[in-house]
Amino acid sequence: MLKENVLVTGASGFIGSHLLPYLLSRDYAVIGLTRQKNKISNHPDLSWVQSLEELKTDRIDYVINLAGENIGQSRWTAKRKQQLIQSRVEVTHQLYRYLEKRQIFPKRIISGSAVGYYGIDPSEQWSTMCTEQSAPQSIFMSELCQLWEQAALSFQQQNTKIVRFGIVFAKKGGILPRMLLPIKLNMVGRIGHGRQPVVWVHVQDVLRVIEFLLTKETSSQIFNVVCPEKMTQTQFAQTAAQQLHRKPLCCLPAFVLKGMLGEQSQLVLNGQYVQPKALQELGFEFKYPTLKLALADILASC
Repeated sequence: MLKENVLVTGASGFIGSHLLPYLLSRDYAVIGLTRQKNKISNHPDLSWVQSLEELKTDRIDYVINLAGENIGQSRWTAKRKQQLIQSRVEVTHQLYRYLEKRQIFPKRIISGSAVGYYGIDPSEQWSTMCTEQSAPQSIFMSELCQLWEQAALSFQQQNTKIVRFGIVFAKKGGILPRMLLPIKLNMVGRIGHGRQPVVWVHVQDVLRVIEFLLTKETSSQIFNVVCPEKMTQTQFAQTAAQQLHRKPLCCLPAFVLKGMLGEQSQLVLNGQYVQPKALQELGFEFKYPTLKLALADILASC
């Protein structure tokens, strides 16, 4: 019996690098699309391509679209904003146009987005819990997600599901090691006043959600992929300090971060609480529903 083929864009990125071995362990055949040159694999069920034109088969059962440059890597200049948009929107358009041209209709396409779609709370009260039906905003991180999602959903013949990721926590890669470092050093714990939301999810739950949505029949199109626990930045710092057996001495004033990062500081100083309502309604159960459980798992393997 032939294994089902999964095409993964952004396959060598942070989530992609965790997703590929997971899919292989679940008995899928995986095609990784990456910009990295000369990417090869000795695994019999994993192949790499640098462009869609290099694909040697039209039998694509599933697509997972994760392409996009790291939003937190450098300051949001006008040039950088354009790069972030192009790396998501243009690659997504290219993917869907290729599928359309070749008349390939996968059983399901999972296309990435982020909870940045919901923007920030200018009042800094954070009394609202956003669900998949909550409105976006006219700020950059929300507009970036809107453009990315619109690019995927504009191809209505395809069976596309959008996954809006929170901050993905893992042992290696991503932002968690940088968030934990000042706590490990007994330096910074609280950032700003500390009341701002931290909306996160363990990488293993991300992988489980993706596989869950590949085969789950549902009329819903949008899914928040976030831990159900409501968490402030102060609570994150306290929980992390307990797990690391530290007592950080200082707080980082908001104005310092704003001076360092400008508009990008919104990623740390503001945001919205987000509920994984659509997943919960489908009966999905998170393996790591609390930060204490997630950090215990991640730090135990460090």
